[in-house]
Amino acid sequence: MNKTMKIHDQLSSLFWLGLSVYVCRESLRLGVGTLRNPGMGLMAFGGSILLGVFSLALLIQATIKKTTPNASPTEASTLWNRVISVLFALLIYAELMPIAGYLITTFLLMGFLFWIVKKGKIGWVVISSLLTTVLSYMIFSKWLNCQFPEGFFGF
Repeated sequence: MNKTMKIHDQLSSLFWLGLSVYVCRESLRLGVGTLRNPGMGLMAFGGSILLGVFSLALLIQATIKKTTPNASPTEASTLWNRVISVLFALLIYAELMPIAGYLITTFLLMGFLFWIVKKGKIGWVVISSLLTTVLSYMIFSKWLNCQFPEGFFGF
C-alpha cells in the first residue's frame, strides 16, 4: 500500500465511520423497535452498524499496514482496465436481463467477473458462477418472493 493510498483509505474510512455514527443516532431517534415489532429505524440502524464495522476495519487495516512504493504504470493501467470492464459488464447486464432473463444474464455476469478478477481455471469459473447464480435465485426468488424477468427461454 503506497502512502497516498494509505491516507485516502484512512480519510474515507473516517468519513464512512462518521456517517455511520450519524445514521445510527438518527435511526435510534426514529425508534428501532424489536425484531417481532420493528420500528422505522431498524433497517437503518442495522445498516449503519455494518457500515461502521467495515469502515473501522478499513481504518485499522490502513493504519497498521506499512507503505510500499507506488505501483508501476503498467499495473495501474491494468487495474483501470478491469474497473472499466466491470462497469461495461454491469451496463450490459442491466440491458440484457429483461431479454435473456435473470438466470442466464446473472450466470454470464458472474462468469465474467470471476474470470476478470481471479483469472482462474475455466472449471472453477463455471462452477462458482453456477453456484452464485443458483444461490442468489433461491434466496431472492423462492425465499423472499422477488420476481425476476424470465427471458426468452421462460426460466
